[in-house]
Amino acid sequence: MDKSLHTIHIFSEPLEFFRHLVTTAIGNQKVEVTQDLEYYLVSLLTKYMEIEKMQKSSQDPLAIQFQKALISGPHERIQILKELGDFSLYISGFFSDSLNRKLVDIDYYMAMGGVAYHKLSDTVQTTSVLQTIFRDLALRFGTFVDILAEVSDSAFVHTHRDVLRLYEKWLKTKSERLAELLKKEGLFPMDALTTTLT
Repeated sequence: MDKSLHTIHIFSEPLEFFRHLVTTAIGNQKVEVTQDLEYYLVSLLTKYMEIEKMQKSSQDPLAIQFQKALISGPHERIQILKELGDFSLYISGFFSDSLNRKLVDIDYYMAMGGVAYHKLSDTVQTTSVLQTIFRDLALRFGTFVDILAEVSDSAFVHTHRDVLRLYEKWLKTKSERLAELLKKEGLFPMDALTTTLT
């Protein structure tokens, strides 16, 4: 048997499929994540497989959704903020290329998602597991965007890499993962080059 061949994983359920990709990405990027948060990310990816959920989440602009949350009662506020944070994280990580040449770019989604999770962590019950999850998502939003981006790269076959777009995304996010991908393309982002030399 040719040992150079990659192991083929066969999954019968989306939850199992995404759990494998998420845990692999977390391991590759050496990120410390609780089991609760890992499960949250897997559930988020599974949820948005349903096109109806995607369409429902993308009906109103993010700023309008956030404004609605602020003027809503506690229960509805939690629901809106969670949907806003989840959708922003999903789009930023899994479908960031779809934002190319749109009126708003990945940095806008990342900013809105981080703010939504931060507000959510202040709104849910103190000392709850959810508060811990939402606070971590708010503080390390860019890290979790990178994890979902790696999941996206693993889940889909890319026929080519738009290096310029990759660099533009790195300029906006300063993502370590994107810096490494640029290095593999033979390009060294200025921050990454400076870090290497110091």
